[in-house]
This record gives sequence, C-alpha cells and structure tokens, in this order.
Amino acid sequence: MKMMAINGLTLFFDDEEQDAVELISQACENSLQLLHERLGLDTPKDSRVYIMTSWLGFMFRSAPWPWKVLLAATIPLWAFRARKLWPLAGGWAQRYGQRRAVGVKPPRLLQLADRRIGDRIFVREEDAGRKVQNITCHELTHAFTSHLHLPTWLNEGLAMVMVDKFAGKPTVRYDSLDVLERSSDKDSVGGRQKLRVGDEDALVYRYVHGYWLTRYIEETRPGLLKELLSRRWQHDELEGKIATAYGKRQEGFWGEMDKDLISHFKQKIEAA
Repeated sequence: MKMMAINGLTLFFDDEEQDAVELISQACENSLQLLHERLGLDTPKDSRVYIMTSWLGFMFRSAPWPWKVLLAATIPLWAFRARKLWPLAGGWAQRYGQRRAVGVKPPRLLQLADRRIGDRIFVREEDAGRKVQNITCHELTHAFTSHLHLPTWLNEGLAMVMVDKFAGKPTVRYDSLDVLERSSDKDSVGGRQKLRVGDEDALVYRYVHGYWLTRYIEETRPGLLKELLSRRWQHDELEGKIATAYGKRQEGFWGEMDKDLISHFKQKIEAA
C-alpha cells in the first residue's frame, strides 16, 4: 500500500484508488481542524485512515501484528457482524490499543451501498465525493473519542453533529424527529445499549435519538460538549453533569430531555 502523511495521521491506499485519495485527504485535513477547534480534540499519536475495499482486508491491514494474531484466532466471534455491516456502512473506526484506524469506502463502493436505513435518517447526498468526505469526518470523530468510551447516544450523535459542521448544513432529515415522538422504545435510559444491526427500527431510533439530543445540547449549552469530552467519565457521572447543566434531577431526566428537544426543534422548524 502507498502512504500519505496528513497533519499527524497517515492515509493508506492502493494504486487503483487514486481517484479517492484527494477527496479523503482533504476531508482529513478539514476534519482535524474542525475536531480541534470545536471539541478540543488533538490527533492521537498513531492515527491511520485506510481507503477500504473489503471488511476483511481493512481489519487485518489496520491492526498491529499482535492484534492480527488475536483477530485471526477470534474471527468466528466478529466476522458475522462485520459481514452483515459491510453493505450498510460507508466507513468504520477501530481502536487497537493506542492505534486509531479509520476505514472509508471509495465513492465507487459507496454507490453500491444498501440505503434502506440511511434514507430513513439522512438527507440524501447524491454527490458520492461529498458523501465520502462526510463519512471520513464521521469516522474520525469516532476514532478521536474512542478512548472516552462514550455512551451510544453521544458516540453516534457527536459524529453526526460534526458532519453537519463539516458539511455546513444539516445532514439529518428533519422529519426524523417524528421517530422520537412516536417511538415506544424508551427502555434504554440515555441510550446505553449497543447498536443492534439486525433490528432496523431500533437502529434508526438510536441514530436519530443520539443526533437530536447531541445537537440540542450543542445549541442550548455552548461549551458543554467540549467539557464532556475533556476526560473519561462514568456514564452516570456524565448524565449527572448534563442534568445539572439543565437544572434537572437525574431521575426521569431522559424523558424530560426528549420532550424538551422535540419542542425546541419543532418550534425552530415552524419558525423557518
């Protein structure tokens, strides 16, 4: 593979992927600046981005040698999920100890992706080049915050909100707010459960809930997100800090937050 140094991280690519190199390298530069300025995140020491053309190739290329042995020994435990995710995902982020590795599909593969779930959440982006750049920002956000072990809602919501900033426009459908209003899936306080690949409705809810909640915090309590990312918190601590910032008791907090954010954004949409 060929390599390109980009402001503290390294881009890896095969010769035949030259068309994607300029797109992804520029997205890396802009994303690094955005993550530093908006969230106070610096580039981890061993950060890598791969233009990925297969899930198996990415996993074994991106891993350090000791991890390659572990991956090979445990492949029955993770390969099924990886294979199932591949048609749906435009990119992946992996952490191997101190190494942060991001894989992004080139535009030619993004055009073959399964859009069933994405079209329920995101404003459709027909320009494959812009889409691959948005995905690069999304996955770099995951990679740069992986050491914080964020709860699911914030992990996904933060990456989606950063893509909005990167693109200079909302990238999530406004009508996805309806998912929160009518959903009965309120059992995961704070959205702590892992994303369930096989349950499309639950997957859509997790992404939508995380996005609107994170965006609400970003809009109504400037600086709070950066504070939440300043160090690793226990999830109860993190929830307590958010509750305190909004002058609410932690008990019953998430239900109140959902009502508040739906009202907030519905009013904005009606006023637009």
